Amino acid sequence: MGDMTFAGLLRTRDGSTFLNPALMAPNAFAIDIDPALVAELAPIAEETKAMDSQGGRYALSNGVQLANVRPPHWRSDICWLSHADENAFAWFEGLYDRIGLAETVAPFVPHDRKVTLYAGFFVTRSRCEALDMHCDWVTEDNQAFTLMAPLTANGSQLGMTYNTIRGETRQHDYEIGKGLVFGPKFLHSTAVGQLDERAVFLCFNFGTDRMDNWEKIGATTAQQCDLLRQPDGSFTSQAAWRQAYGSKALY
Repeated sequence: MGDMTFAGLLRTRDGSTFLNPALMAPNAFAIDIDPALVAELAPIAEETKAMDSQGGRYALSNGVQLANVRPPHWRSDICWLSHADENAFAWFEGLYDRIGLAETVAPFVPHDRKVTLYAGFFVTRSRCEALDMHCDWVTEDNQAFTLMAPLTANGSQLGMTYNTIRGETRQHDYEIGKGLVFGPKFLHSTAVGQLDERAVFLCFNFGTDRMDNWEKIGATTAQQCDLLRQPDGSFTSQAAWRQAYGSKALY
């Protein structure tokens, strides 16, 4: 690693990847989430706890339409509740803009105009029976990132297991008012455990506005939601993405 720093992170000399000395892990860092935003989303988080049917379509009390995807091979009851239409996507993008994620990761992401939101979610879960270690993104440099930010206090009780650059296994405990942002080469899994009720997280997939590696980037987002936005700003469906690129499950 080089000796360049950015907000306490050790960057490679070309600036494309970085090490977090606190986590001893690549391409991951914590950010603050405005407590007012967490409080605003708290009633909605409660609504999402009952939205657990695979393929289910739901409406929040504010009218936002959600679609649920559950990975069949995970030993977990995790749900990805994403935008079911473009109006719902716009609502998630408003949250993305308020957190300032594009500006935060812009120094690390190769892009031409802006760091683009691909999808927004409420992620809910109450149990994980076994680790499923994976990297969300498989590009060489930081072309895409994920944010996970807890919206319910019990999110701290079912955190994340990850590997350090030394091959050690560590635990990251989530906190209300904090989010974890992570990119390629960050090997992780939902921690093993069980809760009395579902924990709820706000989640975003976002990154480059260049289409060059969309086949690799989209392989993550296209298996988590039915409607996704491509780097160039156009919308596509999971079915259309799979028709173009095939069924490439990264994890």
